[in-house]
Parts: sequence; structure tokens; C-alpha cells
Amino acid sequence: MWNGSITQVHWEPSDKCNSACPMCPRYDSQGFEIGTLENTEWTLEGFQTAWTEPFVKSLSKILACGNFGDPCACRDFSDIYSYVREMNPRIGLACNTNGSLRNPNWWYKLGSVMRQEQNSGNYCTFSLDGLEDTNHLYRRNTNWKKIMENAAAFIDAGGVAHWDYIVFEHNEHQIDEARELARKMGFKNFNVKRTTRWSTYKSKGLFSKEKQGIYPVYWKGEHLYDLKQPNEESLKHNFEDAQYFKQSKYQSITLDDFKNMVGQVNHDVRFVNGKWRTIDLTDLNIACRAIRDAREHQPYNEIYISAGGTVAPCCFLGSEPFIDKKVKNRDENYLSLIEAQGGLEKLNMHKNNIFDILQLDIFQKWIPDTWQADGNKSMRPAKCGQCCGVEFNGLDFGELGDKKASYFEKQDWEKPGE
Repeated sequence: MWNGSITQVHWEPSDKCNSACPMCPRYDSQGFEIGTLENTEWTLEGFQTAWTEPFVKSLSKILACGNFGDPCACRDFSDIYSYVREMNPRIGLACNTNGSLRNPNWWYKLGSVMRQEQNSGNYCTFSLDGLEDTNHLYRRNTNWKKIMENAAAFIDAGGVAHWDYIVFEHNEHQIDEARELARKMGFKNFNVKRTTRWSTYKSKGLFSKEKQGIYPVYWKGEHLYDLKQPNEESLKHNFEDAQYFKQSKYQSITLDDFKNMVGQVNHDVRFVNGKWRTIDLTDLNIACRAIRDAREHQPYNEIYISAGGTVAPCCFLGSEPFIDKKVKNRDENYLSLIEAQGGLEKLNMHKNNIFDILQLDIFQKWIPDTWQADGNKSMRPAKCGQCCGVEFNGLDFGELGDKKASYFEKQDWEKPGE
């Protein structure tokens, strides 16, 4: 998948989390934790063994985030980043968190390791979706006072803090106030994100034709309240602008057999202009975000490493082996490719050298072949189309926000692609 060596790693330090965000894949629609999580974390000793010195020294950046957990739930997380900093002083260290775990002393230590002057890629993104009276409606079980104390300690130590803000109906009126708070506290960035993860779209009134996204919040089977799409049009995602929906018709391409495997033709369903529309994911051209930034064409050469040590091409595919089939559909094509490669053990850093894993056919040949016009698109992983389709994908309509345009001041250390 990569033209050169790996330069970045998206790393999941732990699949444990203190929060219970309703749209998070660690919970089903009724608020029960899925039964397929490993409930594990990286230890300093395990990291030192699996992440070889040549590998760490070859990297330009590590982003600690993941699919199911919060990095700060990993007990050795700060020590691991300190170890990486000693081994590779110029590496960029980043993380995403809800900010409600640990104490200010711990966060001051982490900020000292991730100071701005050490590398322009150093930053911590705090996912805060509102203010004291609203943040907990999505970031459930978090403590606002602790978050503010922890963020302040991180910034005081010289850490670069970003603020990601998912906008809902219940917090859209607080955007300006939250942005000003971020500025006063010393955050460098305030990024408004628009989720597309609505379970249904309902009429906003008895006689209204306008639809509003709804996501019911359950906990252990009990309905608590509903999350709702914001009212302001500019804060909503708009799939109607996607090139895919402007095309009158797509031409199908005859598919060749790939390694004697015939997969399922994957589809996605999106709500567009008042109707549910079906997207044939094999129709889309692919601009892989793991290989490069699909929007800015900057080289990434990134891989994903899970809490249990499983290597994947990206975080989107990295979650699929751990999705509970009883909860949602899994990416069966990707799972079939893993099985053909010899199973998850073949992709695990605790059992195999990382450089050997990266040379496996699943990365170097099989998945890239599904992107080609003359390749076997029937084996294309669904996530490739859903997340990296050129004509349409679910991320470029607000899910990522626009961090580049959200910095309070242009920083000398902010360079294209970082």
C-alpha cells in the first residue's frame, strides 16, 4: 500500500474508556458494551519489545487515539511517550482524549514531553462537545471541572492543545462562547465537526417537510434522551454536494477473479434530499487517506496499530475484526482477506516483526488491487469506499471539521501536511 517506508502510526494505547459516548462503536444501540473488545492496553515493557528501535527511529509522528478507547486509560501511556521521545527526539507526538482521566500533575508531565518547540507535530486534541452544562450529554461520564484542570496543566507545561467540538442541537448556541474560552485558556485550535451518524431523520414539525437527524441515547436498555442535529443549516452535513449524487449514472466494470475469491458487493445507504439513497461502493475511485492526505495530497504513509497489537492499513479497517457481528455488519471482504493471509496472528506485533507484517500480500498487493479499474473490485473492503471514495465519502461532509482553518493565529511551526 505504501510507496516508501512508514512515516506515521495511528496507535490505540488502550481499548478501555471512562466515557460512554452514544455514537461510539464500543456500545450497541441499546447502550450495552459490545462483547468483542479485548479490554487491554499497551505496557511500557510490551511496547519496548514490539516497537523495535529501527522502527521508532524511522517514524516522524505517532498519533495516540484509536477506535474504542481513550489513550489516557493506558496506565503507561505517559511513560511510553517519554520513552519514544528519548529514542527519537524529533518525532511528533499527538493524542486525542476526552480529558477527564488522570490528574493535573500527570497532564503537566505529558505536556512537558509534548512541548511545541520539540516538534511541530506535537499536540493533544481534547474532544469537548459543549460547555459545563452540555458536554456530558455526548461525552457521558466525564467531569467538566477535571477536564478544565487537566487541559490547563497540559497547556501550562508547554503542550499544544486543540479543541474538537461536535455540534448538536443542544450545544450549537455555545460555539462562540466555547471558542472564546479555548482562546483564553491557550488552546491553539477550535475545530467544529458535524457528525453524520444519525440513526434516522424525522420531520421537525407536524406540517414541516424539513428533516432533522435523530440519535436515541440508551443506557443498559433504558432510553435517556435523543441527540438531535443542529438547526443552523451551515452546521449540518450536506450530502447533496457530493459528486456521486450529481452523476446521472455510473458505468459498471467487469470484475476479474482475485486469488479465486469472490466477495460481496458492498453498498452504503445515506439520507440525501429527504430520501435514503444507495451507493455502490465499488463504483467509487479511491484516494487512500493512509497513503496520503486525500484533500491536500500530502504524503502520510500511515498504519494503524490496535490496543492488542494488530496492524491494519488504517483505523477504519482496524476496527472491523473487533466489531460485534450481532450489533452491526462487519466488513466481510476485509475479514476474508485477513483469513486468507493466515488470520489475525499474522498481523500482530507481539508475535511478528513489524517490518515482516508490512510486507504481507494483504497490504502490498490484495487491498490495492481492489482499487484498480482492472482489479477485483468485488473484494474491495467496504470501508475503503465509505471513508476514502473520491466521488463520495462519509468524512468530508463535516466529520473531520477543518482544523487548518480553525487556528486562532497562524503558527510559524504549522507547515502543510503536518
